[in-house]
Amino acid sequence: MAFESLAFHTKLRILRWLTRLLAWLDRKRHPVSTITPTSQISIPSTLSASPGNFDLHIYHPPGYNQSSTEKGEAPYPVVIVLHGGGWCVGHARHDERFIETVTQRGRAVVVAVNYRLAPEHAYPVPLLDCVDAMLYIWKNATAMGVDKHRTFITGFSVGGQMAFASQYWLAQALAQHEHPQIDRASLGTVKAITAFYPPMDLTKTRAQRAASNPAFMALKKKPASSSKLIGDIFDRAYFWNLPDTIDKSQICISPGLAPLEMMSRALPNHIYVKLAGLDPLLAEGKAAAAQFEAAGKHVECEVVENVPHYWDHLGKTEHEKTLRSRVYEKAADEMEEVLRNVNKLQGKLFGPRTWETGTSTSSLILLVAIENSSVRGDACFKICQF
Repeated sequence: MAFESLAFHTKLRILRWLTRLLAWLDRKRHPVSTITPTSQISIPSTLSASPGNFDLHIYHPPGYNQSSTEKGEAPYPVVIVLHGGGWCVGHARHDERFIETVTQRGRAVVVAVNYRLAPEHAYPVPLLDCVDAMLYIWKNATAMGVDKHRTFITGFSVGGQMAFASQYWLAQALAQHEHPQIDRASLGTVKAITAFYPPMDLTKTRAQRAASNPAFMALKKKPASSSKLIGDIFDRAYFWNLPDTIDKSQICISPGLAPLEMMSRALPNHIYVKLAGLDPLLAEGKAAAAQFEAAGKHVECEVVENVPHYWDHLGKTEHEKTLRSRVYEKAADEMEEVLRNVNKLQGKLFGPRTWETGTSTSSLILLVAIENSSVRGDACFKICQF
């Protein structure tokens, strides 16, 4: 047993080193501009049984110091970003390409959560850190210059999974009057969730997930991001020292399996799910999107064809770089659209649209569910060539 534990932690250390190396290589191949956090704060865990602190990386848009908030006008929307990495690797700054896309439009503050990692902090610690971060931002919204009632959450891979799970967890805690440390008077409002290739059903084995996507199975060389070795490390780390019999159908573990009533009650009205065509998680992502739509949400489920899981962080070619930029710009457009429609605000809060459709063979397949207070349309499909 001791040898197995040593072998596991050795593999994990190597994986963490490789993750940092890949992030560095991606920046070297396709440099990000000089974006860095405007500030970094350490906040305490209040919900987890595992005491400690974790960091929030805060990014202000250009001109923030001369912002209209100082003149008593509307504060900025806030975008909370949850990084991926199988709950056990990764860092809040690994999503700075997306963060740059949002902040450069000039009208949103971004907060990237550097939640504590498994197995040192196994389930549910990473999830509860994400909830803690959201509650902290809401409670300190005035000091941070953000509008807590215009909150957006974006997550990549397991960050997307925790974007949904965090809303379920908070809804359950409030309904059951648990955790008196939650300041109900300071609660904000999540307007939309954008989830990139999230794992939504952890009851399935890695083999079952792979078999559910014929395009993935047809690949002669499987992407490293979906390898069995890495998947096993992720799964073992997140549930470290927990019973093998843990019920993985719990909604905070498999958010795609939540009852429709919980989805309807806990999730925001606007949900954007962005999937990868060569990802073993494709089928469960589509299934979750269909359930969100059945729960009455406005859902857009996009499949970027011919790319693997985590593709936007592993871009090697100019085409992938261009595709990544377009997908990120579209995600920012969608946030802008929600703000314009839901809040009936005039003008573009995120600045002008800059993305254009290209001519590559990669495509996005969109599932759009149209919903408002009185009329709910059936889902419709269209294909946009990127």
